[in-house]
Amino acid sequence: MKITFIGGGNMASAIIGGLVRKRWPRRAIQVVEVAAAARERLQRELKVATHAALDARAAKSDCIVLAIKPQQMREAARALKPLLASQLVITIAAGIRVRDLSRWPASQDSSQRVR
Repeated sequence: MKITFIGGGNMASAIIGGLVRKRWPRRAIQVVEVAAAARERLQRELKVATHAALDARAAKSDCIVLAIKPQQMREAARALKPLLASQLVITIAAGIRVRDLSRWPASQDSSQRVR
């Protein structure tokens, strides 16, 4: 199973580190991280593939883990929607309701807020 993490911060790094310790193949893990320094750290310390932006190549996996801040979730959901086929999508963001996450990709109204 291939896993793509959207966001490579502390939570994603901890999960990836746990997977690696349990002998998950590093080649089956990739991370989309916009910050160059964080991408370099992930490559150096965890030895996983990284991408600077979400695209079809980055989303090609069996499971996508949304490991970004709640305020970034709406934008990420919209960017991810056209790239989804049958992947399992998991979020670890605090305070995000599933119904909000599922409707954001369809919504073009930027005035919607997470409640």
